[in-house]
Amino acid sequence: MLRRYLPYGIAMATVALAAAAMGLIAWLMHIPRIETFLLVFVLLVGAIGWRYGRGPAIVGTVAFTLVSDYYFLAPQNALRIASLSDAVRLLTGVLAAAAVIWFVHVSRGRQVLLQKRKDLLQDVSPMILRSLDAEEILDTVADATLRVIDYQHFRLYRWDDATERLVLVKSVARADPYTDIDWHLVTLSLGEGITGIAAQTQHSLLVPDASRDSRMVYPVGTVPIEESILSVPMVTRGRLFGVLSLARLGVGSLSTEDMRLMESIGAQTALALANAEQYAEAEQTIKALATIEALQPGDGASGDSEIDARILQGFDDLSQSDLATLRVLQADGRYHVGATGGRLWPADDPPTGGPLSAADVAWLADPKVTIYTADPETDARLPEWARGGTSMAGVKASVFLPMRAGQRLVGFVALYWRRPRWLRPGQLRRLQLIAAQAAIALDTRRALGRERSRAEALAELERARREFMQIASHELRTPLTVIRGYASLLEEGSLGPMPPAAQRALKTLLDKSSEMRAYVERMLLLARLEDGAAPPQMAALDLRRVVTEAVDRVQPQLQLKQGTLRVELAPTPLTVLGDPERLATAVDNLLQNAVKFCDGPPRIEISGNRQDGKVHLVVKDHGIGIPAAVRTRLFEKFYRVESPELQNAAGSGIGLYLVRQVIEGHGGQVDVDSQPGEGSAFEIALPAVTEPA
Repeated sequence: MLRRYLPYGIAMATVALAAAAMGLIAWLMHIPRIETFLLVFVLLVGAIGWRYGRGPAIVGTVAFTLVSDYYFLAPQNALRIASLSDAVRLLTGVLAAAAVIWFVHVSRGRQVLLQKRKDLLQDVSPMILRSLDAEEILDTVADATLRVIDYQHFRLYRWDDATERLVLVKSVARADPYTDIDWHLVTLSLGEGITGIAAQTQHSLLVPDASRDSRMVYPVGTVPIEESILSVPMVTRGRLFGVLSLARLGVGSLSTEDMRLMESIGAQTALALANAEQYAEAEQTIKALATIEALQPGDGASGDSEIDARILQGFDDLSQSDLATLRVLQADGRYHVGATGGRLWPADDPPTGGPLSAADVAWLADPKVTIYTADPETDARLPEWARGGTSMAGVKASVFLPMRAGQRLVGFVALYWRRPRWLRPGQLRRLQLIAAQAAIALDTRRALGRERSRAEALAELERARREFMQIASHELRTPLTVIRGYASLLEEGSLGPMPPAAQRALKTLLDKSSEMRAYVERMLLLARLEDGAAPPQMAALDLRRVVTEAVDRVQPQLQLKQGTLRVELAPTPLTVLGDPERLATAVDNLLQNAVKFCDGPPRIEISGNRQDGKVHLVVKDHGIGIPAAVRTRLFEKFYRVESPELQNAAGSGIGLYLVRQVIEGHGGQVDVDSQPGEGSAFEIALPAVTEPA
C-alpha cells in the first residue's frame, strides 16, 4: 500500500520544494515574486506526469494551486483572489498544467505501447524463423500477429506459381461477421482487390473503411463490412510468397504503426517460407538421390523399364513438371524412350516416341552443355523433333537435362510445363545433381548388362565343357575296357605265345592304359562333384585303411623309380565320416604327385594321428618343392606350375583341385607347406568321429 501512494507524496514534496526554492530566490532578490514561476510549475508537473503517471501529476497540480496564492499571485495572508487578473492567471496556470499532463500521458502511453509491441515482435520473430515446415510457419504467424496486433480477422494468401493466383491458405476469424463468411471461395490475381494490388505493387496498403473502397473484393453474397483493412506483401529477394491481410471492425481501427509492425512480420514470414521451401527442396533432392542411388540395375530385382520409371519419378518429385520423358542410349546406338511421366501425363499411356540418333541429340552431347532450358515458341536452337512435339502438347517451357558418364551421353530427361516457368539457379543445380546420379545408375546398368552377358556366356561355356568331359569320359571307358581286356588275354598267353619284345611292349601298353583309366575316373569324379548329381556315400571308416590301400596302389610306380615310402599312423583307429572311394581318390592323387614331382628316387613320408577333434594326415616328399608365388593358385582347376624342372611331368591340372573338392566336401581342409628344392608337405584335416565307449 505504501509503495502505491509513494509517488503521490513525492509529487507533493517536489512541488513544495520547488515553491520554497522559488520563494527563497525571490527573498534574496528583494522582489515579491518571480514572474516565471508559472512556467516552472507547469514543467515540473509535466516531469512528474512523465515519471510517475497522470495521478501524481494531478496531485502536484493541486499542490501548485494551493501555494500559488503566495508565490504566483500577489502575496496574500489567505487563499483569495483579489482581482480578475489573478483569477485569469491562476486558471491559465491550471489549464496549462492539465494540457501538459494530458500530452505527457498520451505520449508516454504511445511510447510504452510501441516498446511493448517491439518487445513482442522480438519475441515472435524467432518463433517464425525457427520452423522449417510451411504449415507450422503459417500457424505461428497467425498466433504471433495476434500478440502484437489485436486483429479480428487474419487472412494469409500464398502465391501459387501453377495457377498464377493468390490462394487463401490460412484464415482466423475472431468476431462476427467474419465467422459466417467463407473467404476460401475467393482467389485473387495480381492487381485484383486490395490484396492483389498489394501483391502486384509489393507495397503495403492500409484502407480505413473497406466498405466504401471499390477495390475491396468480398465473397459473392457478402454485405460490405465497415472495417479497416491492412494488406502486407510477403517478399524476400524480390520474390513474392504471398500477402498477409488483417481486418478490424470500425472505420480507421488500424493505424500506420500497425502497418509498420505487419511489414516486419511479413518480411520475416517470407524469409521463413523461403527457408522452408529450400529445406523441402533439399529433402526432395535427397529423396530423389536416394531413390536413384538405391537402384541396383542388373541384380534381377527390377527390370530396366522399372528402373527407368523410378529414375524419372525422382525428377518428377523435384520439378513438379506437367510432362516428362526419359530417353536412354541403347545397344543400337540410338536414344529410346525409357519412361514418361509428369502430373498431366495419362497414367495408362505407355511410353511412346521413335528412337533418336546421335545427330538428333548432338546439341545435348556437347560436354560444355550442362543444362538447357528453352521456350519452344522463341528458342530457335530447339531441334525440330522437340519443337513439333512441344507445340502440339501446348508446352510453354521446357528443360533438357543431359546425363553423361564421362564424355559419353547415356541419356537425357526432358521436363515440360504448360505454363511459363522460370527455374531458379538453385533448382537447376539440384536437377543437374539428379541427372549426374541418374547417369551413374544408367552407366552401371549398361556395365552390369555387359558383365551379365559375359557371365552367361562363360556359364554356357563351362556347362558345355563339363558336358564334354562327362561324355568324353564315358565314351573313353568302353574302348579302354576293350583294350585292357585284350591286353590281359595277350599277357596271360590265351591268344598264343608272344616274343620277348612284344611282351615288353605289352607291359607298357597295360601301364599306359591304367594311367589313362585313372585320368578318365578323375574326370568322371570331377564332373559328379561339380554337378552334385551323385552325393557321396558317407559312412564311418578308418582312414588308416584308406591310406594302406593307397600305398599298395602306388608301390609299382615307387618301385619303378626305386623310391622309398615310410608310413607312421596312429595305433588306434582314425575314424572319420566319409565316402571311401572319394577319399581314396584324394589320397591317391597326393601320393602320385609325391612320386611324380621329384628329381631323383622319391622319398615319401606318411603320418596320421588324431588331434583337437580332427584326424590329420600328412603326405610329405623331398622333391623339387613349390615356389611361394604360385601356392595360392595350386588348388585351382587346370592350373599347372610353370617350371623348367617339370617339362617331363605329365598331368592334367585337376589332381589337387580334385583333392580340395573331396576334402572340403567332407567338411575338412587341405593345406600345403613347401620350400623350393626341399620338398612339399600336404596336410589333410577331417572331422573325427568319436569312437563308442
